[in-house]
Parts: sequence; structure tokens; C-alpha cells
Amino acid sequence: MAHHVSPRRKLKALLVLLVLITLTVAAPACSPRVFNDGTYTGISQGDSHGYGIAEVTIEKDKISRVKLTEMTEVGEEKDYETYPWPKAKEAKDTLEKAFVGRQDTNVDAVTQATNSSNKFKEAVGFALEKARKKPTITSTYFEGTFQGRSQADDHGWGVAWVTIQGDKITDVEVEDVTPEGEFKDWATYNYPPAIEAKAEMPKRFVSANSATVDAYTGATNSSTKWMEAVSAALAAAKIR
Repeated sequence: MAHHVSPRRKLKALLVLLVLITLTVAAPACSPRVFNDGTYTGISQGDSHGYGIAEVTIEKDKISRVKLTEMTEVGEEKDYETYPWPKAKEAKDTLEKAFVGRQDTNVDAVTQATNSSNKFKEAVGFALEKARKKPTITSTYFEGTFQGRSQADDHGWGVAWVTIQGDKITDVEVEDVTPEGEFKDWATYNYPPAIEAKAEMPKRFVSANSATVDAYTGATNSSTKWMEAVSAALAAAKIR
């Protein structure tokens, strides 16, 4: 004998089924997190105008805060109060806000501050790579040319630009900076060992693939500063 189901019970069962289907369709896919929470520092490549630094804070898989700093070609922090190009400060202020809420660096560069904007974007991109749960870059260092400087003493400080490809140092340029914050004028500098060291030390860094090499005889002070500067550039390029 067939069991009779009342229309009311049929309707109730149909409603329950519809609710379950709706919930299943509407439930958002729980995609895995891309980033670890925390604050990560990225440093852009350096050139004859300096480089950018980004401190990027990640919360719940989104950028929640960005602090941007720009360094000059001699390795000093850019003072926006005295810097003669106000667009550079505009780039910093605008991009610090533009990155918030994003998972990438797809923001517009500030007009007439393209160089600063691109450095900030690269620095944020490098910070995001450091924050990734699953790295997209497996090397020890980012590739490119990175800038570093030594500690200062009564004679000034050293600056280095280190080019890295495939975790190898492929090129190094070094400079001395005077206590006044100006590049040394090598054309008028009258101390041959230092001039020779400037040409020789980069070759030693490349050959050793290291910041630790023998100092050039007669130019220990400059040699030591350049080793510090190369070490700082490698630290800037390091991913993890």
C-alpha cells in the first residue's frame, strides 16, 4: 500500500531543498590566503638617483598600511622639506594611500614623478614577495642592481651599486662620499692607491661573489667602506 505524503510535507521538503541549494550556490569559495600577516620591508633597485624603501603591513591578505622612504644617490634619506622637486613628495603621499586595500602594485604612477613612483612600486612588490605564503621567486636574491652604503667616519662613507643575476654578483660600481655628502672628485684626487683600489675592488667582489675580499694595499679605509657598502647592497637584494 503506497504511503501518502501530504502536500504540506511535500512543500516543506521542497523548501528545505531549495534553501540547501541556495546556500551551496551562495557560499563563497574559501580561497587560501596568499600572504602572511605582518610587516615586510622591500627595497627597490638603485640608480644614479637613489632608491626607494617600502614598509608594507599585511592584514587579512590585504595591504593595510604602507610607509615609503626615498634615499638619495649618496645613500641619505631624502628630505622632502628641502628637496627641490615637490612631485617626489606627492608621489610618496599619494602612493602610500593608493596601495592600501590591495594585493598588488597596480596603482598609477604620479605624473612628473615617474622615477620615484616606479621605485616605490617595485619596493612594495618586493615586500609582497617576502610576505607570500608560497614564494614565486625561489632564488636567494632579487635580480637587478641594488645600492648600499657604509657607516660614515671623519673621511665620509662608501657607496656601492651591486648587480645580481642568478644569485651571482655580475657587476659592482663603487664611490666615495665626502663628509659634506658629495661624491669624491676622482679627477683631482691625488692619491694613486685609492684610485687603483676603485678600479680593482669591484673585480674582487665579482670574482669572490662576496662582500668579503682582501682590502687593496694602501687603501684600507676605502676598501673597508666598499666592503660594507656591498654587504648592505646584498642585504637590500635578499629575499628571505
